[in-house]
Amino acid sequence: MTRADLRLLPGATCVWALAVLGVTAGGAAAIAAGAVLVSLALTALTLLGPARGARTILAHLALVLLAGLLLIPALHRHDGTAEVLGEAAADGLVVELTVIAGGDPAPPSGGPEWSRTGLQMMARTEPGPARIGRTQEQLTAAVPVLVRADGEAAEGLARIRDGEPVHARGRVSGDASLLVLRATEVGPAQEASGGVGPGQETRHRLRQIARDATAHLPPDEAALVRGMTTGDTSGMGEKTEEIMRRAGISHLVAVSGANIAFVLAAVLGPLLLAGVRRRPRLLIAAGVVAGYVWLVGDEPSVQRAATMAAPLLAARFAGVRASPVAALALTVALWSVLDPVTAASIGFLLSALATAAILLAAPPLARALEQMSGGRLGRTAALVLAVPLVAQAACTPVLILLTPEVSVWAVPVNMLVGPLVGPSTVLGLVALVLGVLWPGGAAVLYGIAAGGAHLVLLIARTADDLPGSRIAVPDGTTGVLGAIAVLLLAGLAVAGRRRPAVRWATAVVLVIALAPGIGRMLPVRSTPGWSLALCAVGQGDALLLRPAGAARDGPTVLVDTGPDPAALSACLDLLQVQDIDLLVLTHPHADHTGGRDALTGARTPAQQWVCPLPAAAADVVPGAPVEVATTGTGWEQDGLALTVLWPDSAQAAERASAAERGSGEGDAANDCSIALEARWADGTRLVTLGDLEPAAQEQLAATEPGPADIVKVAHHGSRFQHAPLYEQLDPDLALVPVGRENTFGHPTDELLDLVRGTGAQVLRTDVHGTVVLPTGEDAAPRSVAPAR
Repeated sequence: MTRADLRLLPGATCVWALAVLGVTAGGAAAIAAGAVLVSLALTALTLLGPARGARTILAHLALVLLAGLLLIPALHRHDGTAEVLGEAAADGLVVELTVIAGGDPAPPSGGPEWSRTGLQMMARTEPGPARIGRTQEQLTAAVPVLVRADGEAAEGLARIRDGEPVHARGRVSGDASLLVLRATEVGPAQEASGGVGPGQETRHRLRQIARDATAHLPPDEAALVRGMTTGDTSGMGEKTEEIMRRAGISHLVAVSGANIAFVLAAVLGPLLLAGVRRRPRLLIAAGVVAGYVWLVGDEPSVQRAATMAAPLLAARFAGVRASPVAALALTVALWSVLDPVTAASIGFLLSALATAAILLAAPPLARALEQMSGGRLGRTAALVLAVPLVAQAACTPVLILLTPEVSVWAVPVNMLVGPLVGPSTVLGLVALVLGVLWPGGAAVLYGIAAGGAHLVLLIARTADDLPGSRIAVPDGTTGVLGAIAVLLLAGLAVAGRRRPAVRWATAVVLVIALAPGIGRMLPVRSTPGWSLALCAVGQGDALLLRPAGAARDGPTVLVDTGPDPAALSACLDLLQVQDIDLLVLTHPHADHTGGRDALTGARTPAQQWVCPLPAAAADVVPGAPVEVATTGTGWEQDGLALTVLWPDSAQAAERASAAERGSGEGDAANDCSIALEARWADGTRLVTLGDLEPAAQEQLAATEPGPADIVKVAHHGSRFQHAPLYEQLDPDLALVPVGRENTFGHPTDELLDLVRGTGAQVLRTDVHGTVVLPTGEDAAPRSVAPAR
């Protein structure tokens, strides 16, 4: 690699960073960052004077300024659309707009079972007119939105296919990170640009042929084969997707740049062997790649790979050498200014980062591994090890933002499945084409490819069961900066590997970094003594309380059971809970009572409380005494005292529900949530708010509940909260039981800002997993199980 290969890289990287910042934090943030960048460049020019380095900086600065002329207007249009839809969400207005389907509709795969109704699909708003409430607005950019529909609207949504324009009417919720359109009317928008042409009909027919030809296969294997070829993963189980994500091979079920490489190899190889000349060979390959991109749709990673492949094929056609690094830099710069939303998408980020790492870091790392092995590791073997290692390392900071955990098996898994993916993908592509003429032959080829898919899943499941597959790391900015620091240190260690001081320092750092994680992986580990535990059970509540210093068989209170008996059992096993002395079922909704089937045998509660609504009696644990809990109901054992703060009666809950202004779920269950006060012997005070809506929270605030050390926030962090109640409680710690990737947008930025405004530390089960508050003076909260 020469310096010429790297000419475009710094400027393109700056433009890409500004695009990502503009989409995630707003155009003003991108402008401010751009101003800082220009100031730094001008300062460097002043210091360097007429030196050669100054001319290089000036060239990159000119590139960034030129790109900025296109980028800033694009970000301004994006901000305008996001602001219009954000205001509609905040005001609860009905919107009518046109969106472009980003995939086929499917039932929701996340959240508790009771919430998996209707259909949903990812889409992007179509620039053009939209009705917001009674006002006609002009949407100026494409913004991602999740469309959800139930009942008759779901029937309309079911007729929509990937890439089609859709007219939708409903209410928007969520925030800039995920806008959710809960549609009440859905239908095709034939008048929108593009329409449904023969090209889309052909694509949908090909996908349906593939589904029919794989119908005889096990669902996960069939979905994986189709996913590796066309990105169609319909039918794959949620658990399997989660296992593949933890194993570091989720890219296999989202068509990526590797698929473009497989397509090119499958076309160019046979043509080369057949003696086809270079230019016709390249024209055929370019046509096949274009057809493949048309087939799989607008996956960001595929768009990145196809855009990068175009100049490489064109250069080869002209008989000149093109730099893959320069092609990648040009690709990210073009997408940043033309479509910053795509450039900032997770798929594009991961694809571009992995490709850059492979091109830039894999060759030098392979040489270093070869030297470090004393020649025992050959050049090819070293490169096979280096490629997945640098790709995984480059993607890790972004992956930590999605889920704050890492697996030590990600690189070995990628190395093991690598030889299986190529043949299975190529066989799947041949079967896809063959299925048009001979469905029986296609089914046979898919069956052979499914053998490779089965081995891939077997490797992923085996790795997921091994210690070290779910090592928790700090979330958010702290985790990302920590990962970057570790990668920089690793790079410095490899660069200075010949120096004894560097080797010793590396060994010390590895011991310090890995010892705590290894200690947690040992089978002899034990969960620390705890007085409070927040179980990660998905989109639902399950909170455990014990007196400080109580033994394993000491008094235990369980507040709600979450939606899933298996998840609750796993948490109780982890925390070594043997008996339940009191079960509090705050209100009769499945995300709070659905896990009660786990409470059998020795774990059958000695006593259980329910809210005063008659419907609550249907969601109890059989065989356990039931008491209707209202204000003043109490319980106390060994230094742990509970008192019910709300509701006074079923009538009070119904009155509060009737007073809600569009925030309830159509019944009084949420406002009947039992709000508890728990006090420990040392004076620590906890207040739990169930799923109380604002009107009930307001009535609770009127009773002046006083300050609390810990608050379990209401309704998983919904935006419907009564701020004065939280100001009265003034907690130091806020607990947010919420499911990962839930479709409700929980917890909302409004809630997080509200509790953080009181100075509270926030603990979330979708980020921190199962969290315990250990016993002992000044004991800090501790994560003991992964997020769900």
